[in-house]
Amino acid sequence: MNQQSLFTRHIKKNGANISIILSIIAIVVLCVLIVKVILSIDFRTLLLAAGENLETDSNNHTNLLLIGTGGEDHDGADLTDTIIVASLDQEKETVSMISIPRDLHVKDDLLQSIRINETYFYAKEYFGSSEEGLAYFEEKIEELTGLEIHYHVKINFGGFKQIIDSVGGIELDVPESIYDPYYPKDGTLYYETFQVPAGYQHMDGETALKYARSRKTTSDFDRSKRQQQIIHALKNKALQTKVVLDKDKLTSLLSTIKDNLETNLKVREMITMGAIAGDYNSENIITKQVHDDPVQCGGFLYAPPIENNGGAFVLTPAGGEEYMHLFFELIAKHPLAFKENLEIQVLNGTEKSGIAAENKQVLKRYCLNVSRFGNARSLGIKQTTIYYNPIPLPKDNPGDETEYYRPNTLDIIKSLIPEAVESTVFPQEYIDLGYNKSSDILLEIGTDYVNSDHYIEDSFYPLYNIIYAPIIDEEGTDEGDAAE
Repeated sequence: MNQQSLFTRHIKKNGANISIILSIIAIVVLCVLIVKVILSIDFRTLLLAAGENLETDSNNHTNLLLIGTGGEDHDGADLTDTIIVASLDQEKETVSMISIPRDLHVKDDLLQSIRINETYFYAKEYFGSSEEGLAYFEEKIEELTGLEIHYHVKINFGGFKQIIDSVGGIELDVPESIYDPYYPKDGTLYYETFQVPAGYQHMDGETALKYARSRKTTSDFDRSKRQQQIIHALKNKALQTKVVLDKDKLTSLLSTIKDNLETNLKVREMITMGAIAGDYNSENIITKQVHDDPVQCGGFLYAPPIENNGGAFVLTPAGGEEYMHLFFELIAKHPLAFKENLEIQVLNGTEKSGIAAENKQVLKRYCLNVSRFGNARSLGIKQTTIYYNPIPLPKDNPGDETEYYRPNTLDIIKSLIPEAVESTVFPQEYIDLGYNKSSDILLEIGTDYVNSDHYIEDSFYPLYNIIYAPIIDEEGTDEGDAAE
């Protein structure tokens, strides 16, 4: 019998054993491949797979209304003393957060003329349900901001404290020490002293709540900044402690959410929010607020005489809500541009006096860094032009050639002044004066913009006699204004 016959008989005799061995090898290989695939998928991917796409607007942004209330154990349980609009851009991984002051005046035909922080309270009472009250409040915020609001999240003080405690507290860099002897003492008509030193502090839920609420010795706008700071710190701590991977912490957090939080986010949308939270680092989060200081970023509000509102102090938009709408749109759409903080010089190239000063004020209100203003090289310039220095990109290696990019700030300027053209070639007169080195951007305003229908006038000018004249009459002539 030849060798081939012996081999054939061996195969037939042991065929079953070989099949088993081959099957085991195949299973082992398959298991190894499965393990490799699982190891290559991070937890974020698994969460996204379980989640659901978030709603977006025409700019592909998801806009949320974040609301804080006192809750049943506090006076004014349904007053929304924390109102923040957050706009998320998943493509660029940016977040814009803008605080709205509680004293902002709202004209409402259905309810009554009220402050914005009372809207939810009266709407809940009118409709007889918190859900409908929140939906109505969301509509009013859309009217004020011009943004489409997709979701709302309301949390009370008790839930606020418990959520922070559930992640083991938060770390905050306190910019200035706080000493507030008038902090409301829970359950009483009395006060207690709250104080915290400047610098890095670890805060539990109770301390963080006091830090967020204290305002008697600072201001409502300082408080808004602190509230935004806490939200950012809480997000970071939740990611660092991997709350979603800790059974006990997750159970505690879910219990707190169930008892203290109201939202129209579905569970699968919440999962998606949790999955993408780690994508938004501190460099790509911008925080702003609307307030009543017209010479600062966001200063679109003023306080009319109290007799106009039955003796109540309220804030109202100067010139109408359209100025605020543009502010919210720009902050939501161009957050990274505001991070650049480039120095801008405004130059009046027209024969109309006061143009540089007026535009300086308008641009500062829209959060641009105007460092200088004055007259252009000549008058009668027709074309508005933005002269700018390209921005160097960071080098990967010291020996690499420097690359440059067009500043994102130009997008904001052109949103405000569409007539403007761009140029990296500065006029020789400005080079001789050193303007190309003293400022990153020169905005030379021409007659094409000044004479256009959408020229942005300073909305506070018509209010001069209402706001400033009484103060000047009492304190004497103000000689601090810079002449153009």
